[in-house]
This record gives sequence, structure tokens and C-alpha cells, in this order.
Amino acid sequence: MPKASPQQVSFDAGELSPLMGARVDLAKYANGCLTLENFIATVQGPLIRRGGKRFAAPIKDSNRWAWLLPFIVSDGIAYMLEFGDRYIRFFVNRGQLVNGGVPVEIATPYALDDLTTPDGTFAIRATQSADTMYLFHGSYPTQKLLRTSATTFELRAVTFVGGPFTTVNSDAGIKVRASGQSGAVTLTATSDLFRPSDIGTLFYLEQEDNSFVKPWAVHQRIVVGDVRRVETRTYRCTKIGPNVPEFFQVTGAETPTHTFGERADGDFTDQQGDNYGAVGAMWLYLHSGYGTVQITGYTDARTVTGVVTTNDPTDPCMLPDTVVSLGTYKWARALFNATDGFPQMGTFWRNRLCLMRDRWLAMSVSADFENFKTKDADQQTDDSAIVEQLNARQLNKLAWMVESDSLLIGMTGDEWVVGPANASQPISATNLNASRRTSYGSKRLQPVQVGGTLLFVQKSGRKLRDFKYDFSSDNYASTDVTKLADHVTRGRNEANNGIMSICYQQEPHSVIWAARADGQLIAVTYDEETGRSDVYGWHRHPDANGFVECVASMPAPDGAADDLWMIVRRQINGQTVRYVEWLSPSLQDDDPQSAAFYVDSGITYRGAPTTVISGLSHLEGQTVAVLTDGAAHQTRTVSSGSITLDWPSSIVHIGIPQRCRVQTMQLNAGSADGTAQGKTKRVTNVVTRLSRSLGGKVGPTFEDADLEPLNFRKPSNSMDRAVPLFTGDVKANWRGSYEGQSWICYQNDQPLPVTLLGFFPIVETQDDR
Repeated sequence: MPKASPQQVSFDAGELSPLMGARVDLAKYANGCLTLENFIATVQGPLIRRGGKRFAAPIKDSNRWAWLLPFIVSDGIAYMLEFGDRYIRFFVNRGQLVNGGVPVEIATPYALDDLTTPDGTFAIRATQSADTMYLFHGSYPTQKLLRTSATTFELRAVTFVGGPFTTVNSDAGIKVRASGQSGAVTLTATSDLFRPSDIGTLFYLEQEDNSFVKPWAVHQRIVVGDVRRVETRTYRCTKIGPNVPEFFQVTGAETPTHTFGERADGDFTDQQGDNYGAVGAMWLYLHSGYGTVQITGYTDARTVTGVVTTNDPTDPCMLPDTVVSLGTYKWARALFNATDGFPQMGTFWRNRLCLMRDRWLAMSVSADFENFKTKDADQQTDDSAIVEQLNARQLNKLAWMVESDSLLIGMTGDEWVVGPANASQPISATNLNASRRTSYGSKRLQPVQVGGTLLFVQKSGRKLRDFKYDFSSDNYASTDVTKLADHVTRGRNEANNGIMSICYQQEPHSVIWAARADGQLIAVTYDEETGRSDVYGWHRHPDANGFVECVASMPAPDGAADDLWMIVRRQINGQTVRYVEWLSPSLQDDDPQSAAFYVDSGITYRGAPTTVISGLSHLEGQTVAVLTDGAAHQTRTVSSGSITLDWPSSIVHIGIPQRCRVQTMQLNAGSADGTAQGKTKRVTNVVTRLSRSLGGKVGPTFEDADLEPLNFRKPSNSMDRAVPLFTGDVKANWRGSYEGQSWICYQNDQPLPVTLLGFFPIVETQDDR
């Protein structure tokens, strides 16, 4: 009977789909696992047990859903925001932000039911500029959250200047007339046009024709009060030179170009022998053929009241006089309003604030993020705001937008790339190209970015796809990151599955975390390095008493890593509660053994040796795992918010037990004539290689009778101290017999660290089946 000594020294392929059960021909098979729970697959190959979840605080109302959103101000300054029913609470430095013992909280307009999309995802999107965060929701005016100090915040509605507007009306049968050129005015339409939702928005009015205004010309006779035009700019004469007998005053030689205040076109002097009087006039800029009105009151569908303004108090605004005398059909309503919807999302790109609603894209004036004037007076410049509508073939819903070298946009039916038509010229209204690149469709979840690669959730919620530029094809391409582990995103409930929340933890292991619809936490370790794009491995992180509703990440206080935050729904003492928790890092190489934290919803006691640990009311009635000064303690049940230990301890970690386990793919070694698959085989023993680890059992299955405990205690170890962490090889007897299928299973139920480097079994295989 042939004997073989195979090895599994890399697990970077993660948990593989059951459909991969016979694919021994693929390289990932040898590095994959049939089961991988509460381990993180690393790009180096080993498995590291995930840290425990630390309890931060209950959400404001455990009976209601809440969401998390990071607010990263700068290096070393980051907050996690808890969004609930018309409020925001704050977490900082791995704890809740409080003032005088009371959680810091601000009011918001967002009602509970509006915080979640019909897909079950978070409805609010955000983008940042330093200590200001813009918040977007399609049913609410855009808000901005300002950090006014380390502990104070303010939420304000954003007032956009000068727009943006929809396409200017071209139906000559629908006109709007204003009652005056400035100040408070009444707008009257010839057809039903206005809506109550127009209140608070800007309304655009442009003169139909300016040919009746005499054009300005050099040495043209002029008197105070005359009106002249230069292109579309309109001016009124406010001053002329002194009277000269027998001659009249005329304009000067300097063409008016100003768009603010007054300027002269001459010096107001009389030149001898020129047959004119004083030359020069002072011109007051009036308008450039259009103006805007902020609607303040609704009378009926044909009548509203308002104020002539651009929403910029430093920018005087006046309507053309023909809009008053004749009316105009060249009008446009605000792009964002309560009827059609407000910006659903936004991002900063190319020094502009870019907003989107459905297929409408509005980009601010360059470096003036709340200004959406598409013209600088009468000129459309490269810096002017841009308003475009994507020419989509289907009425797909907006899913996401991301700033990159190009502006990347995801819809529920396709993915778009927006960039300059001419790459050597700046983005402008005349140099913009929007094109559809792929047609997979996205779920309404903000993608994550790993290096230069974007990863988005496909519309079913079942697939995670990358999206990146491919130089060989000069196009964007997308591949399915879940293709070898399609089961991981499925969940237990077929009617309610898929990814519902997602975030990226860059440090320490480059992991994309996601909350599944059934509450299980899942993750994929993704390596974006050039030449290693195939290194990604999925892993699952079940919680015995936890339903993860959302995830988010932000830098740790020391900046050395990123923290994963989540809202976890639990059943505690017969009640449904929702806690904000964050994932503690796995034990590091230089950490003391007593720092090992591998319990969920846990807390840590540090202080004088004691046998009574209190402060556990959030785990009332629960059986908890305990680690005392680095040693595993028997489980305890929390009563009256406390537990009693068997011995005094100084550093104690207490929380809900978690179990980590791994099952390899079927062993494929030992056959003398081809594959070992389908042949009877027997593992005689296995060596498990570990680093700074304790605890665990190995065997052919996860049944208790099949698992052999690993023994780390040596005769020299003190019985009144924790067994030291072990690094090296540990041999275990095998409780299995001859089988047609053979795996290696490892399981650890104690709150102890595990870094699994590899398995080295000895296998005997029968070639005659």
C-alpha cells in the first residue's frame, strides 16, 4: 500500500465552493478549504484566527435598525457615525463619544424608514472635504456635517448657488412671466407648471430674444438711462461726460466686458476737432440675458412667489426686462427638488463636487463646490459647472459613483466611465465623454477600492466583481471574485440572501468584509499586487449569538491598522438588543499572551487581581467564555451583570464564545497510478505546524469523537500559570480509519490565539479501490 506525506502549507484560496469538490486539477484546490470559519486567510498562506468583537455601546434604540458610516477627518482623527431615526451618534478612539456621561448626538431629518433602500442597504451616501462631510439621500436636500471641534458637530442643509437646472424648456406654448426684474416677484405661467415641491428651489428664466436692445458701439450718441448690449450682456448708462455746446456726448472706445458693478468705456473728456462732445459713459451691468428666482411660496399650478437671487448674497441678480414685459418660454426648473428627487450620491472628482440623481450628472464649478453656474455671466468656461444626462438605453437606477482617474458610475444594469473626450484638455462641458463599459449591473452598495481596483456587488447581491482598467484592451474589464466560492454569499435563507453591507480593511491583511442578509459576517482576503491578482480567499465568521446587520471600517487610533466596526443584533436575556462592536486585532508577535482577545461582544478587565468581574449587564444571562491572564477559564453565566472566577486575575477577557475551524479539501496523495481521488485511504497521523498558538483539536471530521486534542503542556510548565504560547510542530494521533474520502479538520473552542501554518499528514492509499 503506497504511503505519502503530502503537505498543505498555504490556505490563501480560502473556502471553496462545493462545486469545486473534484477540481483537483486547479492550483487553488491544494490551497483551498472545504470549511473556513473565524479564520482569516492571509496572502502569505497561513490562517490567523480572527480577533474577538469588542462591545462599544448599545445603539440608541435596540428596537430599531441603525447604520454605520465612517467620518475620517485626517490621520489620527476618525469617527464612526451611528445613523438612526432622525439622529447621529458618534464613536471615536474605540469608544462612544460622550459629554458629561451622555452620548453626543445631533438631530437629522432622516426618518427611520428612509435610512434603508428597498434592497435592504444603507440609503445615505457621503463624501468628504477635510472636516466637512456631505450627506446625500434622494428624498432629502443635501446636508453637510461639520466637525466644529473634537466633540461638537453641526448639520446644515446645503444651499447650492446658481443651479443646477434641467434642460431649458423648448415648448413655445408654455411661458412664464415675472412681475419685476429684482427683489420679490410673482411668477405666472400660461399652463399648469408649478408644484408645491418647487418651494425653496431656484427657477431659471432666460430672455427669448435681445435683438430689440440696441448694441453698444464706439462713438454712439448716449444719454443717462440708455440700455445697450454687448453679445448677451446688457448694461444701463448711469453717467456721461459734461455738456459741450453744439455737440452731444458719445460712448468711448473701450467695449464693456465687465459682469459686475460699473465701468466706464472712456475718460469723459472732449477732444478738440473730433466733432463729438465728451467721450465716455459709465455702464452698470444688469444681466447676461437670464436670471434666477428662488421660489418662496406656492399659490397654484400657474402662480408662485419668489425672490430674484442666485443664492449667492455677493452676486446681484436681475431678470431681463422682457421676462417682465413679455414673458419667456426659455425656463428651467431646479434639477433637484422634492418631486423629482434630490442628489442620491456625490463625490469629489477633478476638483469638482459631482452629484447624481438617476441618470443626471451635475458637476460644480471647479474649486467652488457648492456653485453650479453653467456660465460665468455669458461665457461657458472650462471652469463652469457641467450638467449632463447619461444616454442610457434602459432606465436603470443609480447604484454608486466613485472617484478615480475617471469618474466611475454603477447603475443597476450597467457600469459607466466618465472622463475627458480629449485627455490633454481639462474637463469641461465641451470636453466630456460618458460611456458604458460593462453591463453586469450593481446592487445599491458603495463599492470598495483596493489599490487601483474597484470591487462592487452585482445586482443580485451574490457576486463581488472587480472593475479595473485593462491596458491590453484599452478598456475596463470585470471579473467575478466569487466564482470559486459562490456559496459564501448565498446564506442559509434562499429567499433573503446576498451581501447587504460591505467595507474594506486595508491593514493588516487587506480584507473586504461583508454582512450577509442572514446576518453572517463573511470576508475575502484580496491581494491587488501586480502579478498576484489571483490571490483571493473567502472566509466566513459565524457568531453563535450575533446577527451582523452592517459593517464599516476606519483607521485605528494609533494608525497602525484599520478597525472593523459593526452593528450586531443579539438575543440577550430574552430581549432583542443591537450593539455597536468592533473587531479586535489578532494577537501580534510582540503582544503578551494576556492580550489575546477571542470572545464576541466582549469586554476586558484590567486592574488589581480579583475574582469578581462586573460591568457585564449587556451579557446578562449569557454563558460566556473567559480568559484570565492568558489562561482559558471555565465558562461562566452572567448574573446581575457579573461573574465570579475560580482564581484572582488581573487581565480578564469576557464575552460570547466563538469557535474557529478549518477543513481541508480532500487529500490527493499516495496513489501509485494517478489520482488518489475515489480510492480508499487512511491517515495514520498528522503534524500541525503553529505559531504562537494554543488549544485545538484535529481529526477526520468535526464530530467530538473524531477530534484529537493537541497537547501543549510540558512537565516543566507551572500548573498555576497559563501554558505558554506554542510555536512549532505538534503531532496528533488520528482517530479515523480507512475511508474513501479524507480531510483534515481543526477546531478550537477556547478563547485562545491560533496561527495555523500548515498540515503534514502521512497517508496510505489503496490503488485497487
